[in-house]
Amino acid sequence: MKAYKFRSASQIQFALDIMLNSRLFCSDWRKLNDPMEGIFAYSTHGHDSEIQNLVKGIGNAKSAYKICSLSENFQSHLLWAHYAGGFDGVAIEIELPEDSENIRKIDYRGVFAFLHMDKIKTEDEATRKILFSKYKEWQYEREIRILSNHDYYQLAQPVRKIIVGQRMQKALSEALQIVCEARNIEFCRVGIGDEGIDADFVNPLKA
Repeated sequence: MKAYKFRSASQIQFALDIMLNSRLFCSDWRKLNDPMEGIFAYSTHGHDSEIQNLVKGIGNAKSAYKICSLSENFQSHLLWAHYAGGFDGVAIEIELPEDSENIRKIDYRGVFAFLHMDKIKTEDEATRKILFSKYKEWQYEREIRILSNHDYYQLAQPVRKIIVGQRMQKALSEALQIVCEARNIEFCRVGIGDEGIDADFVNPLKA
């Protein structure tokens, strides 16, 4: 499935790392921009001591995971504004496997992830339910999330397409075109019209 990673011009070194090394950086989930990330509520009919041990185990399981957040959509003005420097950056198109248990579209819910403890079989199952969900006000992001035990997720396929924002400085845009030509990466620019955002192909030799 296709997913998009946004980077601003001030973070262009991270975009280049994705393009040149075919990898995605995975962050500590506690450092993400949602303060309610990883927080959960629960219900149970079990004994207090058993539940306390389970909650502690879930906390330990969560600490083992790192997160990379992408979007299934590059055509959102808000995503460009929030994550690509107000259109001065780039959206990198990435191909992800459809069948990986560590890659999933986010489930959007209330403020807290909610667990029915009596139905939870393992601590890892609970952890995945928590970390593959997010407060519904973030729904505009249409997030695809990668869970990883490592700092980087290695892509199975190299980057084949990037889309630069209309506010990217000319010198930076030209430098990226050179990189794209050398790496056989399709180079596109954002086009904005009445019908929304498009990705307009640019021939590096004629730009």
